[in-house]
Amino acid sequence: MSMFADPYEQFLLDYLVTKLENGSNTRRALLLYSEQITRETNFKKRLMAAIKDMEIGKHKLEAILHKHKFLNSFQFSLVVNSTNTLDGLKLVLSFKKANSNLMLKMINPIFVPLSIVIGTFYGLILYLDMLQKDLVQLRKLNPDVEQFLGIPKYFTYDFAYVGLGISIFVTAFIFFGYIYTEKYKPAWLYKVFKTQAFSDGRFMFRILNGMLSAGISFHKTSLILSKDYFKEGLRPFFKELAEMINKNKKLFIMFEKYNFPAIITADIKLSELSKTSFSEVTKALYQTCDTMYEKNINYMVLQWRFMFWMIAMLVTVIIGSDVINLVISTFTFKTLYQ
Repeated sequence: MSMFADPYEQFLLDYLVTKLENGSNTRRALLLYSEQITRETNFKKRLMAAIKDMEIGKHKLEAILHKHKFLNSFQFSLVVNSTNTLDGLKLVLSFKKANSNLMLKMINPIFVPLSIVIGTFYGLILYLDMLQKDLVQLRKLNPDVEQFLGIPKYFTYDFAYVGLGISIFVTAFIFFGYIYTEKYKPAWLYKVFKTQAFSDGRFMFRILNGMLSAGISFHKTSLILSKDYFKEGLRPFFKELAEMINKNKKLFIMFEKYNFPAIITADIKLSELSKTSFSEVTKALYQTCDTMYEKNINYMVLQWRFMFWMIAMLVTVIIGSDVINLVISTFTFKTLYQ
């Protein structure tokens, strides 16, 4: 997913970077760009307003782009804190909005089988309704119909509703629990689900590396991310990280506090002991996260698929086979006594 709300905006920034590199007049370049847009869209209106502000010449390019929403707050912070506007815009273009959420990975191995379990218990309730109506009629033919049919002892409304309730609760707990912790409390999630930490790390360390490589200090980088980082739950992490940098404390302690995997905290601890630049460290860390994520997510999906599909199969086969046997017995009973 792109960091830009409108693909035209990303194309505009690409165009601006090219023109700045060539030393072209920015206002004239934007004017030529606007002439290529034939329709009077909202984008073109914003662009023309930006060109008019450039003619007045009271503000810098990045301030005008931010004013007319061609840069969001985070992107504007990146440009303002870079060594120059061109490097800042290049940094913005190098980032794609991270989407480390693993919900899509969970649909087939977790939520589809759990939906089947829910459907099975709901189907059992519907079948019990039909069975009760049949029994009223069948008892008139033979009072011992239950013994003849061999109705399983667990074929009760209590069992069906409890099973339905538990399966809905488990599904909702996993779904809403993951959404909440992934967005607001990632440290809780990292403690039990290290793959999420590697998934987040792929983007977090890339962003850190890009900002540090652009000449933004680690302290200022942390302050910027504490306000504008796309994952709200990690903003307090960056705020505390900035405080630790300011107090010249060991940074690996903060990563341990947020339950990052040992392989990440060990690398950070080693780099602090060896005085390695954080720009090099963050590059090595996002490469590590890339590798560990690819290895872990495939293994986790296999585990989820085996466990949840096994549960769905057992529940469906046991209840389904008993329902089928009971339907056959009911048909046989009606054939004999009618």
